[in-house]
Amino acid sequence: MKEKILEAFRDLGFKLEEEEGMGYCFNYEGLNLLYMYNENDEEFLNIALPGIVEVEEDRMLQICALLEKINSTLKYVKTYMLGNSVWLFYERELFGEEDLMTVISRMILHLEAGLVFARKAMAEIEETMANDSSADDTAENAEEIVTEEIADDEDNE
Repeated sequence: MKEKILEAFRDLGFKLEEEEGMGYCFNYEGLNLLYMYNENDEEFLNIALPGIVEVEEDRMLQICALLEKINSTLKYVKTYMLGNSVWLFYERELFGEEDLMTVISRMILHLEAGLVFARKAMAEIEETMANDSSADDTAENAEEIVTEEIADDEDNE
């Protein structure tokens, strides 16, 4: 099955470069994708879009919100943290009768759409958290003012 898949990639015009232990890298519209094969499961087709977002410790809440948003909203596309980055995956079982060129091209288009969705979702998440932070700061400032006024009133009594 692996050879049929590689042939379908070539027929679609992709130039695959083998990455030892990972699979085959290829480029689509400026995106670096990875066909990951599993020797133990020939019917498992997995294409990944690595490193769509870098994971920074101070942004962990936003990253978790992004993963949840993608995994709960998008069909077919899944997302995980691997190392210090977020990856998109499209995994599919093959039954042997599929038009692999169509299957592969649709998988790639879903991953590209997933990236667009992820970028918009991350911008929304960051904006929401920034607004929440501003609201928290305002509440803290108001609390400080009230506390100071109470203290001043007590001093004046």
